[in-house]
Amino acid sequence: MTSDNFRLLAIATLIFAACSTVLSPTYANQQDPNGTTKQQTRQSISVAIRRDVQPYVTNHGSAGFEIELVETIFNQTSYIPSFIQMPRVRMLQTFKAGGTDGLLTSNVTLSGKGCLTDWYIQHQNVGVTLAARDTTISGLEDIADLSIITFDGARSFLGPVFAAETKKSPRYMESPDQKIHVSLLYYGYFDVAIGDEWILKMAQVDHKRKLGTYKPLTIHRILPTTLYGARFHDQAVCDAFNSGLRAIRASGQYETIASKHLSRISAHIADYEKELASASKAAPINR
Repeated sequence: MTSDNFRLLAIATLIFAACSTVLSPTYANQQDPNGTTKQQTRQSISVAIRRDVQPYVTNHGSAGFEIELVETIFNQTSYIPSFIQMPRVRMLQTFKAGGTDGLLTSNVTLSGKGCLTDWYIQHQNVGVTLAARDTTISGLEDIADLSIITFDGARSFLGPVFAAETKKSPRYMESPDQKIHVSLLYYGYFDVAIGDEWILKMAQVDHKRKLGTYKPLTIHRILPTTLYGARFHDQAVCDAFNSGLRAIRASGQYETIASKHLSRISAHIADYEKELASASKAAPINR
């Protein structure tokens, strides 16, 4: 056998081995009512997910509150999700075209292709301002005169009143990189940031970790809670997802996962507030 043929055989062997790994079915051990363990074939499905946004999706789509939650839900089913990250608009386009079996983070109030699951995650969108500026915001009408930084697509997702009021703003900007929104507030580029409360709090923690600066923020609850489900082309997947979701809510796993990811953010901010209070007490008084 020539060296070229040997190389071709080696390559073919590697390709065959890789294909065998991809095509081999995955089995999950389950127990029947008699206590006998049996194997169930699990089907892989492609699921479109959003880009990294802490604390929900992190580490290139392999971790985060939403990812761990959905994986735990699917662990109760005969399906294995294969996550594919893409921008939000492309998520919808790809799913509609049949390019993925499903997609996450679908607003439950909006109609769309395929079946919609029960809501599994919620976003509480808020306005945040620097506490030192003592800004009063009682409703959406109060943001019209302020400079605003928010997430991409906010005018589409946050409703007609938000869209109308922000069009009156002297400076309005949508940015997909939400981790910098709090930094832009700190530096005085904008009066208010609009977005999910936990995303903005996580951005506040990140700023402190990286740059050592912490400034208290005032949270303005001027928007309703938004509930999100998942969408799939196959009703059987939706049914299995809902069943798994009910199971982890009943077992307490849902609350455990939420607490794991969200409580530590609150703990960090509480520590920063204590540090700030201690530093303020220790500072000399100018007479």
